[in-house]
Amino acid sequence: MNSLQLYRKAQQVKAKSEARDMLGLAQELGILVEFSDDYKDLLGMYYSHWHHRFIFLNSRLDDDWLPMVVAHEIGHDQLHRKLAESGLQEFELFRMNNRTEYEANAFASHLLLDSDEVYRRVREGEDIDTISKCMHCNINLMLIKMREMASLGYDLRLTDTADSHFFKNIRA
Repeated sequence: MNSLQLYRKAQQVKAKSEARDMLGLAQELGILVEFSDDYKDLLGMYYSHWHHRFIFLNSRLDDDWLPMVVAHEIGHDQLHRKLAESGLQEFELFRMNNRTEYEANAFASHLLLDSDEVYRRVREGEDIDTISKCMHCNINLMLIKMREMASLGYDLRLTDTADSHFFKNIRA
């Protein structure tokens, strides 16, 4: 999918929802969410089989990571359901050289981050780290959002790239 298709799909999902949080959105979409204390490196995983859809989450995710991981998994639900029949593991959430993971990340960035607010903050001179902290998201997801915004025609010149190995160092 291209940037415009990903943006439109995320906006379509948001428009149908009354939920204010990603767990509520997953529930509205009919996705069962399960938490587990047993995951060491796994942050989350989406699985679909026989019309049953699941998101499995590490119970140690904090308040900033939880919505990012859930939004990413919702991205897999909306974009890659057929691929998920064997399970999609999420210890490489910000992997940039895998198209499926990138699309789920871009979708998540559109679900979680308001383009106009990001653009306003950039125009006011805030740096990417400050914007990320203020909007409670990881800097890599913010970089993906800004890359997508540039593809959508926003006047943004990006000098940083997301760290493709970043998620391997995260421990919930």
